[in-house]
Amino acid sequence: MSRRTLLAAGGAGAAGAAAAALAGCGPAGPAGTAARTGPDLAAAAVVPKRPTTVRWWAARVARKDGGDLRPLLIREFNKKYPHITVRMIGAPAQTDTARAALATQIASGSPSPDVFMGDSVWPAQFAYNEMALPLRSLVGEDYWGRYPGPHVDALSYEDEVYAFPLYQDQPYLFYRKDLLRKHGLPVPRHWEELADSAAEVQRAGDADYGFVWQGSVYEGLTCNVTELVADAGGSILTEDGAGVTFDGPAGERALTYLRDLVARGITPGSVTTFIEQDSLDAFTSGRSIFLRNWSYAWGVANNPDSSAVAGKIGCVVRPGFEGEEGGWGCLGGWCNFVNPHSRNLGAAVAFARFLSDEEGQMVLAREAAVLPPLDEALGSRFVRGSDNPAFSEAHRVRLVARPVHSPHYPAVSKAVYTRANQVISGGSSVRTALASARRDLQAALKGEAL
Repeated sequence: MSRRTLLAAGGAGAAGAAAAALAGCGPAGPAGTAARTGPDLAAAAVVPKRPTTVRWWAARVARKDGGDLRPLLIREFNKKYPHITVRMIGAPAQTDTARAALATQIASGSPSPDVFMGDSVWPAQFAYNEMALPLRSLVGEDYWGRYPGPHVDALSYEDEVYAFPLYQDQPYLFYRKDLLRKHGLPVPRHWEELADSAAEVQRAGDADYGFVWQGSVYEGLTCNVTELVADAGGSILTEDGAGVTFDGPAGERALTYLRDLVARGITPGSVTTFIEQDSLDAFTSGRSIFLRNWSYAWGVANNPDSSAVAGKIGCVVRPGFEGEEGGWGCLGGWCNFVNPHSRNLGAAVAFARFLSDEEGQMVLAREAAVLPPLDEALGSRFVRGSDNPAFSEAHRVRLVARPVHSPHYPAVSKAVYTRANQVISGGSSVRTALASARRDLQAALKGEAL
């Protein structure tokens, strides 16, 4: 995927508008294009002492009280660096919209924004297109050992790290404590046990659905499949991201389980259109016994203002398949990239690093409704002592990243969720879908359009 290809992905209209808006933003190069020399890593390693302004493109970061954490993070940064002004630029919360807008702007050579918040699946794409500053030499090897290995791995491409961690997310199994208690059933330890328990409660007429999750044709289904394949002891791609392993025994077990949930009536057929909100609505309305969703779901499902089952629910790490170790959860979250075209690289790195260092991460631990990835903050009393089990149990989740090491990740993900959805809907057998997924994934890894 070249810069030209990535720019085109943002839409011709957006590219034209960006080109007009960015006229004169960078030094002139041949034929009127912006000159693209390598970023000045020596300048990036030095925090300026003169008054400097950096622009931070960021979506809202939720506080526990429902507010926005971004202004507090900036104020805390200014206690340490009062001469660096941070101007916040509001970013769209929808990841694909934000990615397209940034791809257009940064690929054009714009020095703004200096720092931008992005999804943890972006690093390979942005690194491949030289739209993110390499960070490893700026902070040293020991720096990255303070974060979960899968998190750092997701932010890396070809042995280099391209983003500072900001916050992470992970999924859990939510369940109806009252219904399990009524039927004398334990919290399921295995997926097979969950299906049997759900069916028993359904047969008694105490719930319409047994288990709801995200099965629509989109990224959320890739997350569900990735972690189920990990539960079965496998992966979507090889460790180096160059080969396909999805069509092995683990992929077959994962897709067979999802198909059987629908075939047995444990999961409704409409799950093929479910995104996070649809599955959460089915659970909070009292229609489902079990729910797979992200950590935010606890605050919604246990709130009597938004849920009919508040006070009746529990939350645990996801189970595993029989014979395999469970506890996997797909890694989600956001990070901060430094624009390699920034004219204030030293200040930009200082700000992005502050948010990932102990000072910024402890602000998240105390105040945020999201999880700080720094080991020290994640293990702090503010997180482990929380009455929110999605926080207090966070350290027990075994994180698994989506197959993000390819710069063509959007096509990789499309290959997974398209074929998985076909299986769930009954439009394809498991083996046929996996064979097709192998061909699709191989094409995606080569940068060929699907």
